[in-house]
Amino acid sequence: MKKIYGNHCLIVTPMNEKREIDEESTRSLVDYVIDKGVHGILALGSTGEVFALTEAERKRFIEIIVDQAAGRVPIGVGVNDSATDVAVLLTVHAEEAGVDYIFTCPPYYHPHREVGVFNHIKAIADATSLPVMVYDGGAGIEISLPLLKKMAYAMPNLKSAKLFLPYPPKIAAYAEATDGKIEPFAGHDQMNYLMLLYGANGMTSAASNVIPKEQSDMFDFIQEGKLKQARAIFLGKIAPLNAIAFANVLQYPQAYKHSLKLMGVIKHDTCKVVMEPISDIRKRELHEAMEYIGLL
Repeated sequence: MKKIYGNHCLIVTPMNEKREIDEESTRSLVDYVIDKGVHGILALGSTGEVFALTEAERKRFIEIIVDQAAGRVPIGVGVNDSATDVAVLLTVHAEEAGVDYIFTCPPYYHPHREVGVFNHIKAIADATSLPVMVYDGGAGIEISLPLLKKMAYAMPNLKSAKLFLPYPPKIAAYAEATDGKIEPFAGHDQMNYLMLLYGANGMTSAASNVIPKEQSDMFDFIQEGKLKQARAIFLGKIAPLNAIAFANVLQYPQAYKHSLKLMGVIKHDTCKVVMEPISDIRKRELHEAMEYIGLL
């Protein structure tokens, strides 16, 4: 079992002009982020437009990712769905396809009480022998620390929690609240630096599609206690890009796809219909930010 730690790229889902999965660009992107030093890849999160893909597309995308990665880094897959049965079926497929861990948020279509969240995630955990990472704050749903502790004791393969909430200090509470059973992962591109300082053992990052080396270097420097070097990367490279690309959660996958197209890593910046297009102003400023940090 591969160790799940470090900088995991929240990989976008490259698409062609017909909004179908672009296999050639997907393979190019996988090679790019691995060659640039990511510690892992997490596919089919919000960054991957998971909510807009068909089940067949989700399965095919994972198969391509696993094949192209060829064991070089751990691969995680999001099985997010409001239907527990669908999430379980996707979990079983992901394990059969060869992924290394499962990622899930609570069911999100209608309001759920904690018992509903618990039962949904337990069904997923029970369906796999793989480590499971739960999403705290995904779809706007916070997982309370008492609920996280209850899940940790009931689900032996629930190993980590990823924090998206704009409250970095909560990272420091995970281990104590769960008697050390849950490892904290940072999961908010604009706050990952602070979350790592609060003790996150790893992070997921959408910006790692574009600046994978910088993100991994920042993580490594923090683990080594070299905060000056980590801070220089954050302030000089990561923050300028994210200030434009991650300005709101409605448009950041589009922004990172556009950046990858400018870099020649993927062919198109196409997204599913439900995704808002980014404006010409945003595109211009993305280009300028990329020039500023030395990507173009």
